[in-house]
Amino acid sequence: MNEKNLLRILTLFNNSEEAESLINILRNAGQIIRDIRVEDEEDLHAALEENPIDIILAKKETPLYSARQAVEFLQRTDRDLPLIVITEAGQPVDAIEELQAGARDMVASDQPDRLRHIVNREVGDLKIRRAFRRNEQMLLETEKRTRDLIDQSRDAIAYIHDGMHIYANNAYLKMFGYADLEDIEGVPILDMVSIDDHPTFKDFLRKYVRGQNTEDTVEVKGKQVSGDYFNIIMEFSRASMEGESCSQIIIRDRSDSEELEKRLHSLSKQDLLTNLYNRPHFLEQINKLLGLSVEGKAHGVLMFIAIDKFDSIREAVDISGADLLLADIADLLKSQIGQNCILARYEGPVFSLLLYNIDIEQATEIAELLCKAIHEHTSDINGKLINTTASIGIMRINETISNSHECISRVEKGCSAAQKAGGDQYFVYNPAIAELAEKEKINQWAFLIKEALKQNHFHLLFQPIVNLHGEPGAHYEVLVRMLDENGKELKPAKFMPAANNAGLTKYIDRWVIANIFKLLLEREKQGLLTRFFVKVSENSLIDPEFIPWLSERIRALRLTTENLVFELDEDTALNHIKPARMLIDSLRQLHCRTALQNFGIESNTMESLKQLNVDYIKLHYNLIHNLAQSVENQEKVKTITNATSEKNILAIASFVEDANSLALLWQCRIDFIQGHFLQHPNAKLDYRFEDAF
Repeated sequence: MNEKNLLRILTLFNNSEEAESLINILRNAGQIIRDIRVEDEEDLHAALEENPIDIILAKKETPLYSARQAVEFLQRTDRDLPLIVITEAGQPVDAIEELQAGARDMVASDQPDRLRHIVNREVGDLKIRRAFRRNEQMLLETEKRTRDLIDQSRDAIAYIHDGMHIYANNAYLKMFGYADLEDIEGVPILDMVSIDDHPTFKDFLRKYVRGQNTEDTVEVKGKQVSGDYFNIIMEFSRASMEGESCSQIIIRDRSDSEELEKRLHSLSKQDLLTNLYNRPHFLEQINKLLGLSVEGKAHGVLMFIAIDKFDSIREAVDISGADLLLADIADLLKSQIGQNCILARYEGPVFSLLLYNIDIEQATEIAELLCKAIHEHTSDINGKLINTTASIGIMRINETISNSHECISRVEKGCSAAQKAGGDQYFVYNPAIAELAEKEKINQWAFLIKEALKQNHFHLLFQPIVNLHGEPGAHYEVLVRMLDENGKELKPAKFMPAANNAGLTKYIDRWVIANIFKLLLEREKQGLLTRFFVKVSENSLIDPEFIPWLSERIRALRLTTENLVFELDEDTALNHIKPARMLIDSLRQLHCRTALQNFGIESNTMESLKQLNVDYIKLHYNLIHNLAQSVENQEKVKTITNATSEKNILAIASFVEDANSLALLWQCRIDFIQGHFLQHPNAKLDYRFEDAF
């Protein structure tokens, strides 16, 4: 189970069904939830002491405890946990006293959309507060370690704020002739520079403050207290001192070789193929601009410029020719851009451009000019004339973005969108618009899925599950495919995520089960005994109507159910352990069998066998894929089969794709195998099980 995506909710209700209905609203929205129920202050105290909690849902009034009392308890114990007050359905939302006491919000129990919005918002805010506290502590620890390192450094290092010194190490004090730190605190940095260099130095500082410098160093004559002058190179960078933003100045100890040091410093920033800046230096510049933007001192635009169909070009001109093309395009880009920007080769055929203090409208004009210039340019590569185009991704850098990873992720998405649209164009990535587009995409899929259910535009495929050491007979995995408006077959990976987000997977489950029931009846009439493995989605697992519906269908058809095996995903079952146990027990009463699929990679995987009394387990893809090359996986499989054998649980290895894995699985005492090595899924039930081995 992915703990990072887990939402831990504490509920304070006197009615467990009411609490469960609210939890299901969040689960149906795709949340992975672990919930803890309490009824009074003693329970609340114990739960908070023993478990990490992300949010509390508390009914306004219960016979034993109230939301107001819970809020007051959180205040007394100084806990930073959002508490949402749940009021009665169909009544005016009224919890003013609780809000005044410290509750974060209130919502009626019949307002599911509002509940989902509030929970997402409050949990997001809590994560930000927790991250802020962690970062604040890390900052203090880092500053302490940095101060120790600075004091021991041979390089002269100082910190300035608003042009005044606030700290300097011993090497800096000695360089300028000061006795101790008190003598230099509050002294202007201009006092360290000769008067003749003041215009140059002031111009550098002005551009540095605005984030307009492409270099972070300035060469001037330093001035000592005694009045003597000496040549120095000051290297500036953004920093903080005791929580306040400031600038760090480093004057390197160049006693060994000043000229060599300059050369190495230059090479460390350069891409040798194109003579542009390289990726590490470019990322440093993004971080500097982000620091300025957070303080409201600057903003900018980031572009990725990717050469279209570069693989085809490389095949045409070979690797050395492709390098020549990149160098040629680099020269073209340099000729097209102005001074107030940084151009780099980011990686492969991708160039990156950082533009300072311009808006999106100006950036799109530049992107359009670059697209046009590349489109019209012809490169002569060893006698071959090569024309190419570029796709450009664009994203805005301002105070809303906290790190370079987010910048790169956004601009890559913009670049990818331009490429998918055919290339030779730009695309501005806006996360808010992208989120709306994703929601619209889900809504479109939901409509198509509903229509497919109405029009019966689904069909079943089957893949044999073959006996090695288990039970003889015909066993098939049941797989579902959706047909689009043109009759083209769509795999579950295409439509199931949208179906899950829209709460439609339970209806797909029912379509599959209803059709399998018909097939079972037909096979029984023909005297053919066939066991079918049918998947049960998370939506069906938590649907209180699923078992009554299933039971009613079985009774109405007078169906023999021993040959039905219902599969639950292990991760899903462990996340909904109580509903999973109830479902498995109910299926057993209906004389159906059960299985856990994707088994074996959870940290508490063997514990699930104690919690869930299933008949089969199906091993996870990660355990079977490349089994022949992984001794570790072979040992894991043996451990699992030994444990399942003791519990009379049959083990199935899916995704078997080669004979080498088959031999190992035989040695590991796997009961059944399934995979493309045996047969690809198809619509016919014609596998000859008796001839398999």
